[in-house]
Amino acid sequence: MSKKEPALTKSPKLTVPEIIDYCKNELGITFNLMDEEKAKEFLKKNNFFFRLKQYCSTCPEQTKSGKYVGLDFGHLVELSTIDMFLRKLLLKMTIDLEHYLKVKLVNDCQNNPADNGYEVVEKFLESHLKLKEEIAKVNRNTCYGESSFEKYIDAPAAWNFVEMISFADFISFYAFYYDFMKMKCEYTKHFDSVRRIRNACAHNVCMLASFKPVQGFKSDLETNFELLGGNIGIGSGTISYCMKVPLLNDFAVMLSVYTKLISSPKIKEITIQEMKDFFDGRMVYRKQYFENNTDIKNAYQFARKVLDYYSNK
Repeated sequence: MSKKEPALTKSPKLTVPEIIDYCKNELGITFNLMDEEKAKEFLKKNNFFFRLKQYCSTCPEQTKSGKYVGLDFGHLVELSTIDMFLRKLLLKMTIDLEHYLKVKLVNDCQNNPADNGYEVVEKFLESHLKLKEEIAKVNRNTCYGESSFEKYIDAPAAWNFVEMISFADFISFYAFYYDFMKMKCEYTKHFDSVRRIRNACAHNVCMLASFKPVQGFKSDLETNFELLGGNIGIGSGTISYCMKVPLLNDFAVMLSVYTKLISSPKIKEITIQEMKDFFDGRMVYRKQYFENNTDIKNAYQFARKVLDYYSNK
């Protein structure tokens, strides 16, 4: 006889005033940086508490009863605001990466006499049987330019195919392509990080909810060694520690790939400068909020040094 599963405790639905009371009485959150009336307005017009509460995990100290020590509602609002702007910038960069990865693959195909552009796609689809059906379905239900792909669905060439598939399917095809053609490609080993950060941005994930290393997380070794040997102004222990934080690892890897892959100097320069301006401007606009939070300060210092290092590449 199997043990009965414990009943799931469902959280009660709370109104905005009830959420404020819950923050004060149950979580120990203060309302000094943002008063209660402004907090109520924020929850009614700008965000909802389930998202904001995820940033509570950045608070380093809790009492035995589970109340946070030194956590203010203003901290949560500020982190959520910085997070929003950061996601927008990172999404822009990962969209650039996707485009230039496609440009590279198509050019390598066009310049390879042994590649007719069709066989590699046929072989890929043999191991992804449902993909062709999914492509057809998506392209028949669109109102945008993708409808012009319909005539290529039965026999797509590489240059058609990369425009017809999702990012996840594209990076699978990208890795398959270079393996099938027995061509060296330095980027495929970094795809896990690029995919994670791209998906987090695209799906509006709260990225700044944790700055702690994750046990069992495998950092990108090549980027790790690159930073360790790069004299970036941070000790090796700090680099190794920060690279075990998924967000910091993926940020560093994405910058490394971006600065190597983007072939337009102007796009690269403008985009990196936008990120620098954000780090030196809006991100630190209320830096006094986090003066006592070592994790947040260390994460910022690491990311800023990494940004400087790759911007000079």
